[in-house]
Amino acid sequence: MRARRPVVAAAAALLIGTGVVAGTATAASAHPRDHRPPGVGSGHGGHGHGEGLALAFGKDRWLESHVDRTVTPEARQALCDALDAAREQFRTALEAAGDDAAAKEAARVAFAQARAAAITAFDAATLPADQLAAVSAYRASVAQAEDGLRTAVVAAKDKLTTSTSAARDQLRAALAAATTSDERRAAFEAFQQAIQPARDTFKADLKAAMDAATSQIQAARTALEAALATPAA
Repeated sequence: MRARRPVVAAAAALLIGTGVVAGTATAASAHPRDHRPPGVGSGHGGHGHGEGLALAFGKDRWLESHVDRTVTPEARQALCDALDAAREQFRTALEAAGDDAAAKEAARVAFAQARAAAITAFDAATLPADQLAAVSAYRASVAQAEDGLRTAVVAAKDKLTTSTSAARDQLRAALAAATTSDERRAAFEAFQQAIQPARDTFKADLKAAMDAATSQIQAARTALEAALATPAA
């Protein structure tokens, strides 16, 4: 049994769903859906607080509730333009990559870097100078947690695939030899029983990856709160 590719996205989505962090950049996140920059639809005029402040690929409501952001039309437009360009470059790179996994990964990394650069520029244009360094450090920690989560989930998936390889070979052989529906059913039941330990390990690996990412992000939040509470020299 193969772990489905969306497992990686699903793990990141668990963090998004808890409001902890925006998701990892993927081909899906490059789709031109609603990409309103922070401050749009916030109900707070030019100051970005709370639910209304959204980054292009997810909402970090917690961060926006802790900073004093002043958004101008020029800053909004610059962010939108930069993110649109990054998405277009990502789509083009993915099309050119075809089935080349390394090229796809390079496109993902380039997209994440372009996205980060756009958000960094937006922060510089909209945050007070005494909050910028702390927010930049927070974003770096969040990005590291996202990358760590993605790496851990991919590794867990690969381990599951490897550890169930023999069972899958046995299933194929049993199905090829089966002549009745009962024999085919028995083959599938034997397969499910054989891979259950590997599946349990996979679930445990995913939980450990999620716990590690959540812990790192909570630490980043604590550090940001402390930095923002310390008056600038």
